[in-house]
Amino acid sequence: MATSVEHVLSLIRRQILSGARAPGEKISEAAIAAELGVSRTPARTALAALEAEGLIEKRQGRGFTIRSISAADVEKSIAVRAALEALAAGTMAQNGMSAEVEGDLRRSIAMSEEMLAGDGPVAGQLEIYQEANILFHETIMKRCGNDLIAHTFERIAMLPLTSLGSLMFKATDSRRERMRLTVGHSQHVIIFDALQKRDVMRAETMMREHSYAALNYSDLFVKKADWADPAPEPQVAWGV
Repeated sequence: MATSVEHVLSLIRRQILSGARAPGEKISEAAIAAELGVSRTPARTALAALEAEGLIEKRQGRGFTIRSISAADVEKSIAVRAALEALAAGTMAQNGMSAEVEGDLRRSIAMSEEMLAGDGPVAGQLEIYQEANILFHETIMKRCGNDLIAHTFERIAMLPLTSLGSLMFKATDSRRERMRLTVGHSQHVIIFDALQKRDVMRAETMMREHSYAALNYSDLFVKKADWADPAPEPQVAWGV
């Protein structure tokens, strides 16, 4: 079930942000379930998550409508999230980690490392990476030692692409998807090391870089690789 939800969620999120689903277009759980060959339950759960992220909005009657979101909207949202996540990481480095927090971060890293070490297709293991990713980001944001940071983040949680640990997925290129997820995992390892060493500046800087990956790394790791493709699919930002 969870695997189906994450697959549907990441795919529809990507379609919306790439423009494949146009602003104003109607979308419903029945249509999504039929289109993607899943039951209505994961379709319903994914649409609820997309509404919470601000990418779709409930329309009168049944179903949802795709919201109009510009590239500038996404850039502004990510900039705010990056600033808050960097502040949270720096605060945690300054305050130190409790044994429980350290254990949760270690568990997150172990989960993504195990998933990436396997040979299975990325799509079939997306649930594991997503769970690990959310655990890592939420642990730092919500348990950094300053409740006002998490409170401020909740105020902007409805902005596009600000949800912690959000992912987009390209099912047609498992190798490339594994590569970018590996980059995200490696950054988690570096951030955790900075937190352990109480290195405030390094924790802040690396977390800010990691948060901006949704904008910057799509150019570095996706678009350049598409130069050799005869008809590249439109690319979008992705979360790590």
